[in-house]
Amino acid sequence: GSGEIIDARGYIVTNYHVLSGDGQALQPPFHVTLSNGRSYPAAVAGTDSADDLAVLKITAGTLKPIAFGDSSRLHVGQFVLAIGNPLGYQQTVTFGIVSTLGRGLPEGQPAAFLPNLIQTSAPINPGNSGGALVTTAGEVIGIPTLAAAGAQGGTAVQGIGFAIPSN
Repeated sequence: GSGEIIDARGYIVTNYHVLSGDGQALQPPFHVTLSNGRSYPAAVAGTDSADDLAVLKITAGTLKPIAFGDSSRLHVGQFVLAIGNPLGYQQTVTFGIVSTLGRGLPEGQPAAFLPNLIQTSAPINPGNSGGALVTTAGEVIGIPTLAAAGAQGGTAVQGIGFAIPSN
């Protein structure tokens, strides 16, 4: 999974399912590896399983938080970038557009309903979860959470990914 530093004191946002694995119970211990390669033990600072969000806390000195944008100002066709660690390929960036806004979908087992998602054509693969969907100015406007899966075989469908809006 992936995550963003949201506070200089070491708070990091990610998806709840990144920490739970099975979607129900947390699966500690947790470790965070920063882009400089340093790894730190992490404590859970908060969770919201219904919204598929979690916050971790690491002690690593002063960190530089990512800038947040206003997801209510997005429009269909806007260029976006998805940043994460898909399939273990660290620090990967993919490109796409905002395909639609306000999409609601079930996620996880038992299924929770995630309302108001951002649909994007930027590839979202396993490992992108908890990462950042950003504007071309580098502002986080969403947290990638899932990709569409085909009805036959459950394989991911390319170009249909979803992110939780930053607002």
